[in-house]
Amino acid sequence: MHQPRRKIPVTVISGFLGAGKTTLVNHLMQHNTAGRIGVVVNEFGEVGIDGQLIVAEEEALIEINNGCVCCTVRADLVASVKELLMRTQSNTRAKLDRLIVETSGLADPAPVLQTFLADPDLREAVELESVVTVVDAHHFAQQLQDEIVREQVAFADIVVINKVDLVDGHALDQLEQQVRALNPTAAITTASHSRVAADSLLGVRRFSLPALLEVEPDLLDENAHDHEHDSSIQSCALVESGALDPDRFNRWINQLVQQRGPQLMRMKGVLHFKSEPRQFHFHSVHMLLEARPGRVWRTDETRDSKFVFIGRDLDMPRLREAFLDCLHQP
Repeated sequence: MHQPRRKIPVTVISGFLGAGKTTLVNHLMQHNTAGRIGVVVNEFGEVGIDGQLIVAEEEALIEINNGCVCCTVRADLVASVKELLMRTQSNTRAKLDRLIVETSGLADPAPVLQTFLADPDLREAVELESVVTVVDAHHFAQQLQDEIVREQVAFADIVVINKVDLVDGHALDQLEQQVRALNPTAAITTASHSRVAADSLLGVRRFSLPALLEVEPDLLDENAHDHEHDSSIQSCALVESGALDPDRFNRWINQLVQQRGPQLMRMKGVLHFKSEPRQFHFHSVHMLLEARPGRVWRTDETRDSKFVFIGRDLDMPRLREAFLDCLHQP
């Protein structure tokens, strides 16, 4: 008797800019015992950095960075998942056991889920296992007025309240109440640096279409999700060859955050510093900065610095000029 082909479970990871989604994906990749994982990562902005920051094998990773999966690139999402499955299913050793889709920090989850539910080919090949939303404990209170943040929490099957090391017990209790008010049924877990037990997120089927249709009755209506991004949010991506001077960069970035922190929602970069054999990974959310060394540059790769700004009412030409000023002057 012909066995029906097992559908590949999909975990969608959503959450606002800088909440810790990519860190969570890496953590799951490194601590997963449930077989090979394929990753589709989507960024808001024309230069992809998250793909470089994710520890997946090359053939099991696809990056979509010409828009946001919840609007312009839904067709790309379908094509990417199909390509990933085709790329790996033809090779028995490379077969995928599950998929993770990391959405852009500005993505409304509804159209992403709708894509998986509406496309007949995807419905046959994969099944939604759960929607995980990562929340930044330190910035959640101020982000709550953003409709996208509220939607991301409302659609979650499990909410990871991240960066709890940055808030006290009282603030955390309040935060959990705010999450509960938006989503009374989601499981809630807390974490620092996105460290969550992999088997509590992967392999547990939490997605329920009936529950979701209560939140969003028109979820399956193709035309109900023409979602608009806040037009004051811009993204600027820089790719520069030449090594950066670490002192100049440090001075500039600290000054920039002091002056423009509230407008700068998110910055991230993979940087090439003078006399440094390793890549440097840079992240910031509003006023919080973090930089740490990444892997050693390969001899066959171009050592470009890639840097992305996402924020409101930013002077992009000036930011570009200031970044160029940090290049090492021989």
